[in-house]
Amino acid sequence: MRNDQSSATRREQRIIERPRLIKLLDESTEKTILLLAPAGYGKTTLARQWAKGLTQAIWITATPAHRDVATFAEDMASRIDGIGGNALRFITEYLRAQNNPQRAARDIALKLVARVESARVQWIVIDDYQELVESTEVEELIAVVEERTNARLLIASRLRPRWATPRRVIYADVREFGREELAMTTVECNQLMHRKPHHARVAAEAQGWPAVLGLIAALVLPSPPEGAMPHALYQYLAEELFQTAPEHMQGHLLALALAPDLSADSLQAHLDADAGPILEQARDLGFLSGDGDGELHPLLREFLLSKLTEEPGAESRVRNAVISNVRRCYWDRALELVLRFNLLDLVDPILDASFKPLVRSGRLGSLSSFAARVASAPIHPPPGIDVVEAEVALRDGQLNAAIEIATRAQERLPANHELRSRVEAIRGHASFLLADFSDAEASFEGALVSAQDDRDEAEALHGLALSKIFGERPGACDAVEALAKRRHKSATDLARYATAELSRRRFYEGLGDPLNLDEPRRIFGRIEDPRARSAMAYCAAAALAQRADYTAANAWLELLKEDVRTFGLEFARPYLHWTTAQVETGRRRFGDAERAIQAVEDCAARWLDRRHELNARVLRARLLLQIGEAAQAVETVDAEANVVLIPHWRGEHLATRALALACCGRSDEALFFADKATQETTLVEVRVLVASTRAVVSLQNGATAVPELCRLADELNVWDPVICAIRASPPLASALAADARSRGHLEALYARSNDLALARRAGFRTRATRPSDEVLSPREFEVLGLITKGLRNREIAKALYISESTTKVHVRHVLEKLGVRTRTEAASKYGRLGSTGSQPL
Repeated sequence: MRNDQSSATRREQRIIERPRLIKLLDESTEKTILLLAPAGYGKTTLARQWAKGLTQAIWITATPAHRDVATFAEDMASRIDGIGGNALRFITEYLRAQNNPQRAARDIALKLVARVESARVQWIVIDDYQELVESTEVEELIAVVEERTNARLLIASRLRPRWATPRRVIYADVREFGREELAMTTVECNQLMHRKPHHARVAAEAQGWPAVLGLIAALVLPSPPEGAMPHALYQYLAEELFQTAPEHMQGHLLALALAPDLSADSLQAHLDADAGPILEQARDLGFLSGDGDGELHPLLREFLLSKLTEEPGAESRVRNAVISNVRRCYWDRALELVLRFNLLDLVDPILDASFKPLVRSGRLGSLSSFAARVASAPIHPPPGIDVVEAEVALRDGQLNAAIEIATRAQERLPANHELRSRVEAIRGHASFLLADFSDAEASFEGALVSAQDDRDEAEALHGLALSKIFGERPGACDAVEALAKRRHKSATDLARYATAELSRRRFYEGLGDPLNLDEPRRIFGRIEDPRARSAMAYCAAAALAQRADYTAANAWLELLKEDVRTFGLEFARPYLHWTTAQVETGRRRFGDAERAIQAVEDCAARWLDRRHELNARVLRARLLLQIGEAAQAVETVDAEANVVLIPHWRGEHLATRALALACCGRSDEALFFADKATQETTLVEVRVLVASTRAVVSLQNGATAVPELCRLADELNVWDPVICAIRASPPLASALAADARSRGHLEALYARSNDLALARRAGFRTRATRPSDEVLSPREFEVLGLITKGLRNREIAKALYISESTTKVHVRHVLEKLGVRTRTEAASKYGRLGSTGSQPL
């Protein structure tokens, strides 16, 4: 038995102050300090001792789990919050917004940089950095943080970071302390050994390796064979130290090596006795170091795990440890033990338990790592690996691959499997994005039947509702009603319901009051999922734009724009731009509309997405119609849409083509395409566009369908297509103005759309509605927008229903007020005059 005094002395011997190294660190002025040496050179201990004197410092201990970008980013954000920052909530939301955070390392890094600077972090300490070098994504994140922040870095690692190049060491950006500096000097060795002469020979053979010297100090009479290499010497001394422990304590030490950490909660599942005395004795023996609960040195842990393979009942111990790690969500540690001890039958249970929490927190990197490590094992990968690969394929936009892999997983998973609902949902999402609504609906119905928890059910119901709505299939109302029943469970549930309900109304009864947007707007900031938030903002803006309520639509667009910018929602950009184009066209801001359309075209070109390209053509055709260029509008949408489309997108293309043909006097063709549009979709704006086409054609044939147009638009509260039609067809505008039942609607419509010239022609009183502080008058601003499009005076006059001489006067005033000499110079100033609301992002 050791008395308390000897135990206390031994603990003091294990860690000594090293003022020599502290002084070197204090004198370093480089941006980054690198402690680079093999395990056991006291890097962590030195870093801790020195970090005690730092201010505004954050400390991250890297583990295999930190190879996941999401894990590292959240840990770093929480450390920033620990010194008074405000990073974790935002970073968590930002991670949710990414398809695959592992692919967005640089963007995430830039967001962390902003939070580091805001919190005035002075030092970032990363211990055990070698755990991260297998992840090029996390190394990229850290490289960006290191480059872009004012904070300095202290890195303790066995392996060199890729970004800490020798060139940077030469140019004094990085200061490196290696094995030679970190090895113990004779003075430090004597201090550790208390100058015990019987330790001198063994200490000399250790060549200054602190880990070996620590073991020597822990043994009373170390007597290894002479001439042993330091690594072999370490193994010998560790075995000697292990054998000094009582037999029952040896078992406890093996249990400590299997534990995910040495906290009381963790050890309770691994030890069959009180953890306190066991930890105390382990510390006395020299197996633990550090403050508090302490930690098991990685070299000693490796030694103990090797010893475990020699013990009877080792497999049972490891299996219990795996179960404990899974319960505490230490997924990487659990899989490490499974692969190390060849317990491959546990891979599927681990994946079953870890998949949902990892996916829902954005930890796609951990899942990908799981799949890769298991795939390299000598077994046929279990079905859980298929689910992982299908998820990653979906997140990376490989939709056909996601469907193929998900189908294989469906065939292998039993009906009541924990991941069955998710694999059905993966297939549903991929099919939805490919506009295969029949398969999407069937998949989400399968996901609903096999749902294992509330989140499974919520996702399945939402996917099912959207598949029925956009596929224009039976049962959409019932599906939305199911979402309505759960809308008060969370802000995200309310957002999903509001989005689905607005979408449904665009295919059924229309957009009459009330739209019920007050509550969604009130809780907008509380919606945790930026994707759900952006979808709701888009749907609200799109619905209000169809009502020609452009001011309210623009307010929702501003919310969408802010989220797109803040969270990098690339998928939402074309939706933002084309709704902006619709709103700005409706408000007669034609230059802004043109730029928004160009932004949609840019997205389509960047992603090689012909569907967005088609939408851009539809938008451009409507813009051309509204500035009097019907023939050019026909050319823009004349080609068939030879691409798989959502039905209502195809219907919009056909209906726009029909209206353009009608405005060119090609009545038969116009009615042909109007009929085709009606066959494609029941979307309310398409129905009003078709009615507008029939009204234009009827006037050309000496009849009038004007009352029917106004009645339908009023019934559905859809007026944006009417604005497009009356700008494109002066006869239609005149007929509506002459119809007593339509005049009230028309006057309100002209006011909302800033159609002052048309209003005056119809005999309505008009007044300017633009802000008084704008440089140009409303009419001059319209002229400038058309100048920006490259229109000549004659074309501007035609678009605005004014004479060419009046146009020349307006152009001269625009140039004078802007202080420019040419139309090109005037166009270059356009973005600064009231058009910032629709700038492409």
